[in-house]
Amino acid sequence: MFDFDIIDTKTLLGESGFYLHKSNEIVFLDLLDPTLFIYSLENNHLYKEKIKLPKPLGNVYPQNNGNFYLSCFNGLYNYNRRSKNITKVIDVRKEDELKHISYNDGTITKNKLWIGLCHLKETKDLGYFGYLTKNNFEVVDRKFKVSNGPAIDEKNNKLYFSDSFNSKLHQYNLKNFERKTLIKFKKKDGFPDGIALDNNNGLWVAHWAGAKVSRINLKNGKIDFSINLPALNITSVTFFGNNLNHLFVTSAKYGVTGKVLKRYPRSGSCFIIKTNYKGIKIPYTNINF
Repeated sequence: MFDFDIIDTKTLLGESGFYLHKSNEIVFLDLLDPTLFIYSLENNHLYKEKIKLPKPLGNVYPQNNGNFYLSCFNGLYNYNRRSKNITKVIDVRKEDELKHISYNDGTITKNKLWIGLCHLKETKDLGYFGYLTKNNFEVVDRKFKVSNGPAIDEKNNKLYFSDSFNSKLHQYNLKNFERKTLIKFKKKDGFPDGIALDNNNGLWVAHWAGAKVSRINLKNGKIDFSINLPALNITSVTFFGNNLNHLFVTSAKYGVTGKVLKRYPRSGSCFIIKTNYKGIKIPYTNINF
C-alpha cells in the first residue's frame, strides 16, 4: 500500500524528527549516542555532529532565528547552528528530581515549548509533561514512566499524548486539560512512541517493539491501517515536504541483536514514506530566553 525509502543512519536511538520548512531539511537526534542529524531534502545529504551534552538527549526545538533548543538529561540548552556553541538555558526539574528524572519528547506551539520528562530507569511513574513559556513552566499531567508525543491541534483545541508503558494514547482538551483515553493498543502492537497529526482526523503513531507506523482514525479511535517496516523499534514520525504529505520516520538499533536483528535488519535506519494525507504544520519557536 505504501512504498518507503531507507536512509542508513545507524542510530542507537533515533528520535525527535522535525521538518525545517524554511530550509527544506529534517533535523533529528540520536539520544543515546548524542548526535544531531540534519538531512537535506534538496541533495539527500546527511550531516551529523556529535553533541557534548549528558545523555540521554531528549528533544530538538527549532528556533525562528535558525538555532535549536536541545533538551537532555539535565536541562534545556541553546545550540547555535553557526558557531556550534551550546549554552544552558533552564532546568524545569525540582531539586529532588535531579538524579532520576530526564527530559524526553516535546513539541512547539505559539509561545510555548511542550516538554515531557520521564523516569530515567523507566520503572517508576514519576514522569510528567507540561509547557514552558518565557517565564514559567506549567505541569499538565503526571504519573507516567515515560512521556511521549505530544501532538497538538490548536485549531480544534486538542492535545494527543503517548502513555507508552500503558500502551495508551490520550486526548486532552487544551482549554481545561480534561483527559480521555483514545485507544489502548494490544500486546502485538508494541508501545506507542512518537506521534504526528494529519489534517483529516488522523493521528500517525510510531510503534516501539511493533515494527510499524499506524494511522488512528480520530473519529472512532480505531486503527485505519498500518505500514510495516524492517525495524523493530519505531520511535518518531513527522510530516514534511511542500505539501506535507511525506512522512519521516526514525528508529532505534538499541537492544536489537542476533536473530531479532536478522528479522529487522534496518533497525536504526530512517524511512521516508509518501502518503495520501497532509500533515499539520509545526511552527518554529519564537521564545528567546
